[in-house]
Amino acid sequence: MNTPATNDKNPTPDLAEDNAFFPSPYSLSQYTSPKTDYDGTTYPTPYAGNKKVLMIATDERYIQMQNGKFFSTGNHPVEMLLPMFHLDNAGFEIDVATLSGNPAKLEMWAMPKQEQVVLDTFQKYADKLKNPLKLADILENVVGENSPYAAVFIPGGHGVLAKIPHSLEVKKVLK
Repeated sequence: MNTPATNDKNPTPDLAEDNAFFPSPYSLSQYTSPKTDYDGTTYPTPYAGNKKVLMIATDERYIQMQNGKFFSTGNHPVEMLLPMFHLDNAGFEIDVATLSGNPAKLEMWAMPKQEQVVLDTFQKYADKLKNPLKLADILENVVGENSPYAAVFIPGGHGVLAKIPHSLEVKKVLK
């Protein structure tokens, strides 16, 4: 149901940064949802090995647009947390890394506030998201012959576009 507030197509100012904005109320009403399509999948025989999954998250809060304005961004919570839920429940430990070692950023404006598995996963991994590994510090271990990782997961969200595609460390991990 659209109301006058949700029909507003003007971006919402992000007061934490000059000339920065969140998506408009209209965009949020059309492109975010309080629930996901999680179907209750369970993993009766989870992985029991010692390999982990390395998640490389973005630590970028803003992306500068062509018009000079900044878009307030990060990793999309559903694109990050729902796959983490599945990986975790399938038996994999998840290590979180960012390029700088600074906290992972999420597009909190897109958090599905009525999806308990996403909210619970966010709480479970809150410490790792706030205190991630610095990718450069673990790079040799990640790409080494005895790497503790079975997989690498790079979650979506607009913030990932800022530096991750250009990172030499990420290139080495994926090579």
